[in-house]
Amino acid sequence: MMNLDEGAERLHRLTKELIRRYQFRDWNQICCYGISISQSHILDILADDGDLTMQQLARRMFKSVSTMTRVVGQLVRRGYVKRRQDPEDRRIVHVSITPQGKAIMAAIQRDMIETQKAILRAVPPDQWAGAFKVLEALARGARRWQETCCKA
Repeated sequence: MMNLDEGAERLHRLTKELIRRYQFRDWNQICCYGISISQSHILDILADDGDLTMQQLARRMFKSVSTMTRVVGQLVRRGYVKRRQDPEDRRIVHVSITPQGKAIMAAIQRDMIETQKAILRAVPPDQWAGAFKVLEALARGARRWQETCCKA
């Protein structure tokens, strides 16, 4: 049985490889739609969560509001996102995805699901549940870590 230090080192090596491969996959598939990975993540969040303030979006993206303002501006110009000022407090800006943004996200998601199918084919179906359980536990651990150490 390995100890915590050995486990952490192995997890680091394995997740580093997996993340690099996924980033390459994401870059190849998302950029062919003419948007960046960050823009795709913003559209994905807005498609899932609906209307958000720039502050909320920045927190969800782990970025500054100024960075989000610039990237959202690019999406607004392309017609994928719309901005509106809060009627009660004009300092607050709300952001939401447009029908055109939803359409491009649906196309990207279809491509990503096809990639996931190809990846899953390399894992025996009887191991999927265990793999998903481990990934869910790792995601929970990462969320807890971020909540305690990395308040934005």
